[in-house]
Amino acid sequence: MLLINCSNQEKNCFNILKNIQNDDDKLISLSNKKISFCLGCEKCQGDLEKHCVLDDFITNNVYEEVLKEDTIIFASPMYMSNINGILKNLLDRFNTFYNHQLLKGKKIYLIMTGYASKEENESEINAIIDYFNGISEYFYFDFEFLDYFVDSEDQNVKVENFNRLNAIKSKLKR
Repeated sequence: MLLINCSNQEKNCFNILKNIQNDDDKLISLSNKKISFCLGCEKCQGDLEKHCVLDDFITNNVYEEVLKEDTIIFASPMYMSNINGILKNLLDRFNTFYNHQLLKGKKIYLIMTGYASKEENESEINAIIDYFNGISEYFYFDFEFLDYFVDSEDQNVKVENFNRLNAIKSKLKR
């Protein structure tokens, strides 16, 4: 399984992924990596050795790992009521996989973090789920939202987050 931390930091999202990671899983953090924006040049529609004309962390590290694994988990903080820019940029860069249907049949999961409660962010979370369901049809992958975690020092929230992590591990048979 491939776990991708899409946060600018190696804190909440990263720690959640570390917690569900097994020894044979690969964890990639996009924190502090050189990641270029898609140019929209459509060169990826042809046959490119590295799938993209850009020379950055995605081209040189992420693409290869995505193609190796059948299961991928993204973890992203919620920014401005949506996924953060790093994850959006990564998904834009996945356009290289569209023409060749290289994501077909892969299982893509999403974990989100934020400061407001899951209930307070319910409409935003549902919009993100709808977005992923839409692009899953475009890319031919299977999508499932795993959970939303609240960043809090409150002990009750920490216990709830711990229980949610265990539920994810159980679901993934970890």
